[in-house]
Amino acid sequence: MGKQANQYDKVFKENIEAAIPSLMKNILGITAISSEELPGDIQHTKERKLDLLKKITDVQGNVFVLQVEFQLLDESEMVYRMTAYHIMLARKYRLPVRQFVLFIGAEIPKMAVKYQSEWMSYAFPRCFEADHPPD
Repeated sequence: MGKQANQYDKVFKENIEAAIPSLMKNILGITAISSEELPGDIQHTKERKLDLLKKITDVQGNVFVLQVEFQLLDESEMVYRMTAYHIMLARKYRLPVRQFVLFIGAEIPKMAVKYQSEWMSYAFPRCFEADHPPD
């Protein structure tokens, strides 16, 4: 982003603050009883090496990104990791993304495989070493 665009963004943010309550109520349909400023920087620079990542063309001619994570531990944050991976892969490759977590640990995992919010739903299949591969 250029210097002029950054300056415009700064001026806009400074001037829009007074209009936020009206904008929330009249345009977004939100009547807030309190509001707390949160930091707007959400940089995520942690680099991860995915276990298996391939561009696949299947027998039906479907082209997609295949990601498989081999998981030994029952990780409670796995659903958030997989959701983030899905978005990053879709953005980078502009192809459908199919993801799987192949659990190879000793116990039956309790990790969530679905993330649900008001406007977003995401899920991934969890496979076990002893399971048959998905159809």
